[in-house]
Amino acid sequence: MMPGGVRRVGRAARVRIAAARSIVLGMCLLLAATWLTACADPGGSQAQQAAVAALQQTASTQSDHRRLFYIGLALYSESWSENDVVELAGELRQTADYTVVPLIASNLVASPSRTFPVADDAAIAALVGSAAEQAGQDDIVFVHISTHGARGVLARKIGNGAPTPLTASELARQLAPLAGRRMVIFISACYSGSLINDLRAPSRIIVTATRADRSSFGCVAGRRHTYFGEAELRGFAERDRSLRQIVAAIRDDVARMERADRHTPSEPQVSVGEDMTVLYDAPVF
Repeated sequence: MMPGGVRRVGRAARVRIAAARSIVLGMCLLLAATWLTACADPGGSQAQQAAVAALQQTASTQSDHRRLFYIGLALYSESWSENDVVELAGELRQTADYTVVPLIASNLVASPSRTFPVADDAAIAALVGSAAEQAGQDDIVFVHISTHGARGVLARKIGNGAPTPLTASELARQLAPLAGRRMVIFISACYSGSLINDLRAPSRIIVTATRADRSSFGCVAGRRHTYFGEAELRGFAERDRSLRQIVAAIRDDVARMERADRHTPSEPQVSVGEDMTVLYDAPVF
């Protein structure tokens, strides 16, 4: 990292950004028709419903290949939150041995285009329900969350509204329709390790940016990514690696950035359900 937090953007980063933009462009084209019927609604509720419905339609796309249903939730209304979520979808699209189905919601609503639906309870329920209905036994549901956090809770902030809490138990309830599906959950937030006990299940791999009593870093205005989000992108950039290898690389990368900036180590955590040990070691990412 260069002084002042400015990073030199190399070829790999440009490829990631281009892939993320292609996802956004594809989703914009899909959303266009539904937005045209909703733009007369000044409150935005009709547009929100149309945006969610368009994303649900993408989940019903049939494929002969194994699918990865990517539920990306940018819960905080700052650009690093959305960038973490959107650009990892682009990275997975480039490297994963799956057809990626992006189901992204974001609380960054400053853009007039409103590319993604707001990540409110109704939208999360709709996207989770679509993945639960469509995912087969050979598919994976990948939940990726980026936001602020405290012990046992994540923060949600829509636009300029006041932050509201999303507790670990409430998040577990929201993900309950996916019970039995093969799931990978990545959470980038302070104290995110404190959510593991509520989310743990035999069919889940859970990776958090921190242990239960530690902060994470980089979640400040002006940064493109959090430290953890940046490390995720680099960790998934190489093909044919297992999640075990990727998590190890992410841990090392985060530790390196924290040492350079003299931060207390966040110590990312991982929980591997008993039914997921084979997937954790399979070179599919």
